[in-house]
Amino acid sequence: MKMDTRHHGVIRSFAITCALVYGGFYAQSGPKPSLVIKDIHGKLQTPLMARGMKPSVLFFITHDCPVANKLAPEIRRIIEGYRAKAQFTLVYVDSDMTAAEVTTHQKDYNYTKLNTIHDRRHKLVQATGATITPEVVVTESNGHIVYRGRINNFYEDFGKPRRVITQHDLRDALDALLAGKPVPKPRGKCIGCFIPKQK
Repeated sequence: MKMDTRHHGVIRSFAITCALVYGGFYAQSGPKPSLVIKDIHGKLQTPLMARGMKPSVLFFITHDCPVANKLAPEIRRIIEGYRAKAQFTLVYVDSDMTAAEVTTHQKDYNYTKLNTIHDRRHKLVQATGATITPEVVVTESNGHIVYRGRINNFYEDFGKPRRVITQHDLRDALDALLAGKPVPKPRGKCIGCFIPKQK
C-alpha cells in the first residue's frame, strides 16, 4: 500500500520535532576540539578540550529559562564537587543578551567564579549539537563528546519537578569517565527550553 506523500511529510516533520524536544538523537559531524573562542573577559579558550588531560563540561543555558535557573544550585554543587577533576564552562546561548545582562544573571545565580562564554554566534551550539537549555555536554581530553543530555531527572516533564531526584545523569557520566569506564548513557533526554535561533 503506497503512503500519500503528504502524510509521509507530516510524519517526518513530527519525528524531527520530537527529536529536537528531547535533545536530539541525530547524526552530526564531529566536534572541533581545537575550536578557540573568547570568554566574557576576552580571554581565548578551548572549551571542548580541557588542559591537563581532564574532561570538559559545558552547561548550555539561557538567562530566562526557568528549568535552567531552577537547576543552578545543582550546577554549582557539581562544579564544587568535581572542580579538581574536570574543567567547567557556562555557555550562554542568548545571542541578543548584553554584557550587563550576563553579569547580572551571574550575580543573581552565583555564577561569578565560573568560566563563562557568551556563544552569540552559536559556534559551540553547532559544534556539540546542543538544542535545549539546560543541556550539558561532556568531552574527553581529546575533545570527543562522551555525554550530551540532562543534568539529572529533577524534571521528568516541563513544569513537573520531582520531589526526590532519582537519577544523576551528569554525575554518573563524570564518575564513569574519571574511573576509566564507558559512560553508561552517552545521550539523555533533556527537558527545558529550546535554544533560541541566532539573530
